[in-house]
Amino acid sequence: MYDKAFDWWVIIALMGLCGANTMPKAYVLIVAKKGVQKDDLLEPLMSIEEVKEAYQVLWNFDVVAKIIVKDIRQLKHTIISKIRQLPEVDKTVTLIAAES
Repeated sequence: MYDKAFDWWVIIALMGLCGANTMPKAYVLIVAKKGVQKDDLLEPLMSIEEVKEAYQVLWNFDVVAKIIVKDIRQLKHTIISKIRQLPEVDKTVTLIAAES
């Protein structure tokens, strides 16, 4: 069973991997609600300021969106209050890019 809280455990675990002087980057894997076409999800996603790129993908997800924010709090706000609130979105999984 999918647990939406899982996204935030990943963020908490990776907070130390994001450099203090860099803007966090994340990739959000998105599943559209049943009956929603992938194309219909791209436009509302790209209207969100923090979403820099969005693409249709194959496999278990419908769209992947690249997000760049100033800090982890803004990332949380962007995903919970903006992306997950889109009527076309069913589920999300967040992957945070760690500095190498």
